[in-house]
Amino acid sequence: MRVLIRTSAIAIAALLFAGHAASAQTVDDIVAKNLQAKGGVEKLKSMNSVRITGTVEAQGMQMKMTTWAKRPNVFRREMQLPAQGGGDAQKIVNGYDGTTVWMINPLMGSGEVQELSGPAADAAKGDADFDPVFLDYKAKGHTLELVGTETLDGKKVHHLKLTKKNGQIQQLYLDAETGLEVRSVATLEQGGMKADITTDFSNYKNVEGRNTPFTLKQSMNGNPVAQVNIDSVEINVPIDDALFKKPAAKD
Repeated sequence: MRVLIRTSAIAIAALLFAGHAASAQTVDDIVAKNLQAKGGVEKLKSMNSVRITGTVEAQGMQMKMTTWAKRPNVFRREMQLPAQGGGDAQKIVNGYDGTTVWMINPLMGSGEVQELSGPAADAAKGDADFDPVFLDYKAKGHTLELVGTETLDGKKVHHLKLTKKNGQIQQLYLDAETGLEVRSVATLEQGGMKADITTDFSNYKNVEGRNTPFTLKQSMNGNPVAQVNIDSVEINVPIDDALFKKPAAKD
């Protein structure tokens, strides 16, 4: 009897271990399919810069947008505000030079450059990684967990929980058929307030062998806040590093 119990316990433990290993392998399979759908690891690592143009629809306005990004983690985004009262058009500018997150926003004051800190800055730094989040995620200190397979807008999706090295958590939903992201959900906390930021990805197009979403819809706590429509994606364009630096304050 003792031998039977012991043998049964070993068998159960082996099954549990096999199930865990299968789960881990499933995560690796999902990640591999995602990276391959985006062009493959070699092609992704051959990218060193990108310029994206399009429009942003938010707060009843439609703004032209240009984003520049460069390896390993710098970016700049400009959004052209509609001209009002015959005056000159103004821009909302966000940037990160690898050290400092900064912003110029005429809608929030005088239009002077501001240095950002706290959770908003941390989130910007986390999102500034030039490579897709799944690429070399283990080496970056991130962890991935397969939450399960679900249905989202009629599609079968794999739900992954990403815990970044800095502790930030992101829920990611990948189309089970294509392997590509259809939704991400991140929680942002600032000033004692918490908000769930949801981004839906669609309208994927092939750009030099890389599948890229050309439509992004963003909501906060379930309420739509913005939609980004991409017009063009240019890969490995020359970009001056000075573009990402925080501008000097005006005298």
